[in-house]
Amino acid sequence: MSRLSRNTLTLLVSNGGSALLSFVLSALIGRVLGGDGLGVYGAVLAWVFPLALLADFGLGTLITRDVAQDTRTADAYLQLTTTIRLLFGGTLTALLILFAPLISSDPAVVRGLVIAAPLILILPFFGAFTAVFRAYQIMWPIPPLNIGMLVMQVILTIWVFSSGGGVLAALAINTLTSAGQLLVTWGIYRWKFAPEIAPIVGVPGGTPLPDSPDNRPSDTLKITPLLRRAFPFALAAVIAALQTRAGTILLEQLTDSTSVGYYTAATRFVEAGRMLPNALFGALFPALAALVLHPPAMRRTFRQVMAGLGLFGVALGVLFSLFPAAILSLTYGDDFRPAVPVLIVAMWGLLPALLRAGRTLYWYALGNEQFVNRVTALALVIQVAFSLWFIPQYGAVGAALTSLITETLALALLWWPGRWAARGQHNAPPP
Repeated sequence: MSRLSRNTLTLLVSNGGSALLSFVLSALIGRVLGGDGLGVYGAVLAWVFPLALLADFGLGTLITRDVAQDTRTADAYLQLTTTIRLLFGGTLTALLILFAPLISSDPAVVRGLVIAAPLILILPFFGAFTAVFRAYQIMWPIPPLNIGMLVMQVILTIWVFSSGGGVLAALAINTLTSAGQLLVTWGIYRWKFAPEIAPIVGVPGGTPLPDSPDNRPSDTLKITPLLRRAFPFALAAVIAALQTRAGTILLEQLTDSTSVGYYTAATRFVEAGRMLPNALFGALFPALAALVLHPPAMRRTFRQVMAGLGLFGVALGVLFSLFPAAILSLTYGDDFRPAVPVLIVAMWGLLPALLRAGRTLYWYALGNEQFVNRVTALALVIQVAFSLWFIPQYGAVGAALTSLITETLALALLWWPGRWAARGQHNAPPP
């Protein structure tokens, strides 16, 4: 647990600093531009982030799991996935720019989508390098990369607001600082990691990878087999992203930008609450993947993590139920008091969401991506159905309530039926 604890602490610094700065950025936009401006910002990113995950196609998760088991394959994975990302990401970027006028009737959202479209390419490339860092269980580059980018983004956003700029300028800064972050990340990889990697696979020729942990020959490193192996992770990431952003997207379609602003303000606190668990998850996944051949140690580690996640989620739910109005007033101002019930419901939704995420990583480590995908797809259908029912009646509160219900049902499906769905398929049965 010492390496897991150390890596978790490192990622906690990254996630904590990133969450704080993202929150500052959100509060800055809300205070300067109001609920409408923050709503436009949130609506644009609600479209861009799922498309970026689709461009990634699950390759980041696959890199982390496979390279954690044989670090010599890192450079070959990066070379081949670069081709895939350029193809997928470039196509999706062009399509978003082309169809932006059909996505929203709000001219500011349409222009914002065009400005933020390059993130569909930038984010998967950045994720590929950090996937290698995580696979090596060397996390030190991640905090300065994330925090440094957000510091520049906040400073530049303050500057453009003081010069009279608006939400479109803030989105442009987001895109430019993310591009700068990617360039620095590439430099760190070439300096620290690439010289230590002895490539053992050929990219075009498809030289076989080393045998997988269950002693079956693994696929050759060609585009088609690689995409086939990454597809379950891609499907999971896209569905999960759609589920995360569905509330914002449907709010923008069914209500107005102000409701989106209230929901965005509330969910920023939820995202901040995820900083510690996300740090843990970043270190936990490669650790579980490395322990898959040692079932007792794997189960013991997992149980300790889940107990901690449960206590953490309850503590945040109680805290934000006691002081929601004060918290919103201190951060966004009195104009955001209508978001109080949204904040309470959204924060309680964090508890099942964290437990579900932990359970998902366990199944991933055991190779049960297909089972997780079936549950996630069903959860998305449930969320859309409840959203169409609740949002027209209750607005932003309905979106938060829908998320709480969906996460709880998904956790139940992953927990109890999952014990039997995967039993007998692996050497490490579910805890």
